[in-house]
Amino acid sequence: MARSSKKKSNLDGRPGALKGKILAAYQRLPANHQRVADFILKQPHDLAFLTTDSLSDALKVSKATIVRFAQNLGYRGFTELQNEVLDAVQSTLRTPERYKVSLGKMKHDGTLTLVAQHEVQNINQTVQYVDRGTFKSVVDVLIRSRRTFTMGIGISSLLAQVLSYELNQVGIESEALESGTLRFVEHLALARRGDVVVAFSFPPYSKETIDAANYARQRGLTVVTVTDKLTSPITFHANHVLAVRTENMLHTNSISAISVLINALVTDVALKNKSAVSKMFKESTQILHQTDEYIGRKSM
Repeated sequence: MARSSKKKSNLDGRPGALKGKILAAYQRLPANHQRVADFILKQPHDLAFLTTDSLSDALKVSKATIVRFAQNLGYRGFTELQNEVLDAVQSTLRTPERYKVSLGKMKHDGTLTLVAQHEVQNINQTVQYVDRGTFKSVVDVLIRSRRTFTMGIGISSLLAQVLSYELNQVGIESEALESGTLRFVEHLALARRGDVVVAFSFPPYSKETIDAANYARQRGLTVVTVTDKLTSPITFHANHVLAVRTENMLHTNSISAISVLINALVTDVALKNKSAVSKMFKESTQILHQTDEYIGRKSM
């Protein structure tokens, strides 16, 4: 019997939802099936309007592979899976327009404009596809945390430092872990239940970061990861996954959308924790004045 067209969104992360089915099966899927899975998780709005022929051409897999992938998840075929995705996205088709960032009619006058347009696309796609329920859960986790540890290697290390700094500014005790004399797992040996670990992980994925996330999860810590896709290696060791677009014109990861996400997280924490933030800001301002940290103060 065909599935009801009134079925609610299956991309919202609830048990039995399509996203949950894909993530549960992902690690045992053959490589060509994982390509189909990655596309669905990353671009569900696009999937709803593709034929098996066009999807086959785009992913360089056979139509039979697409059908078998759908059947492997419990559907009769690709059409049934596609109909569920269409039901899930119909109510949000106008979402991209609400959040659209644009450069207008700016002329293509060189690298600056091209890069800016690329970054705008990263931000638009991130805003469009970040799961709002997961975002809210991460904000709540940060507010309730006893202490928050952030970590990452390479550019992710800098992002971890930025998040940690901004969290401290809004009253959330945070420490950016450094990989050097001590490895991440050694730092986390001192963590306790109630602590939160935020791990930044982007290609090429750092084994040390992934191992530390696994260790933290096993110890009962809450693990949040900011990464480039819902099926990156670290996601299988995280409680909450925030996937952002990091495509770049160079062979590196763009950080524009990640920066927006960090700012949004910290801003929402501050808005939901106003009294604590206001008190801390008042006290820190008084201390800075008392210690003459401000330059250009008026003479008494």
